Amino acid sequence: MVDDLQVFVGALAIGASGYLMWRRNMRALALIEGTATSRVATAAKGYVELSGTARGAGEPPVRDPIQREACLWFKVVTERRRNNEWQVERRESSTQALALEDDSGSCLIIPGEAQIDEEQDPDAIIRDGSSRRHRIWRIRDGDPLYALGFLERRSPPLAGLAHGSVAAEHAVIELLRVWKRDQAKLHERFDANRDGHIDAAEWECARLAARAAVREQAETAAAQSRAEAAAAPDAHITHTLRQPDDGRPLLVSSRSEEQVARRVRRRSWLGLAMFAGGAVYILFALTRCTA
Repeated sequence: MVDDLQVFVGALAIGASGYLMWRRNMRALALIEGTATSRVATAAKGYVELSGTARGAGEPPVRDPIQREACLWFKVVTERRRNNEWQVERRESSTQALALEDDSGSCLIIPGEAQIDEEQDPDAIIRDGSSRRHRIWRIRDGDPLYALGFLERRSPPLAGLAHGSVAAEHAVIELLRVWKRDQAKLHERFDANRDGHIDAAEWECARLAARAAVREQAETAAAQSRAEAAAAPDAHITHTLRQPDDGRPLLVSSRSEEQVARRVRRRSWLGLAMFAGGAVYILFALTRCTA
C-alpha cells in the first residue's frame, strides 16, 4: 500500500512537472517563432528578436575561475559525486555586460537579467580528483549570438537641470541662500539705488541672476558629461536589450534561432510526454481503486 502511494505521488509530481515544462517551452517557442528578426538600428522600441555576433562592451574580457580563459561570459557549475550521482556544489557566473552586434549597430546585454542558454554541451569539463568536476560554459568574442528581449535606446547623457524644473528651482533657492550669507556682497551686486535695502524689484533681479548662474552650471556639466560619454569605450553601443516588465523573458543563446527553436520544441514534447504518462498512471490508479 505504501509503495502504491509513493508511486502515485511520484506520478503526480512527474505529471505536474511535465505540464509546467510543456507550458513554459511552448510559450518560449511561440515567442521565438512569432517574433520577426530585427536589426538593432532600425528596430522599433519593444520586444524584438536579434541575431548577430557577441562583442565586448568596452571592458576587458572576463576569465573563468577554473581555466582562466578570456571570454565575454562564463558559467561554472561545480559538482561532487555522492552515492554514484553528481550533485551541484556551487554555481558561479559572470555579470559583466556584453554586446550583440549586427551590421547596423550594437546593443548592450546585462547577463544578470538574462536567461542564458547553457543547456548545450559545456565548453569544458575539468576533473578535480575522482569525485569532483567543473562544467564550464562560455560566450567568446566573435561567437554567434541570438537574443529575445525589450530593445530601447540607451539614455543620453544628462542634459542638466531643465529650466523651470523643480530641481532647478531648488538649486536657485539654495544659491540665493548662499548669497544672503554675505550681505555686503549682496547689496553691492543688487542694491541698485544704494538705500541699504533689497526691495522687491532688486530681489527679483537677484533671483534672475541666480537662475542664470544655475543654468550656466548645468549646461557646463552637461557638456562635460557628453564629452565623457563620447570618449567612453562603449560609446558606440546605442541600444540596450533588457527583460520587459510584462514577464516575458530576456533570452540569450550562442546558438542560431533554428537550433534554439529545435531544442525548445524537443523539451516541450518531453514535458507533454511526462504529463501524459503521469496522467495515464493516475487515471489507471484511480480506476483500480474504484473497481
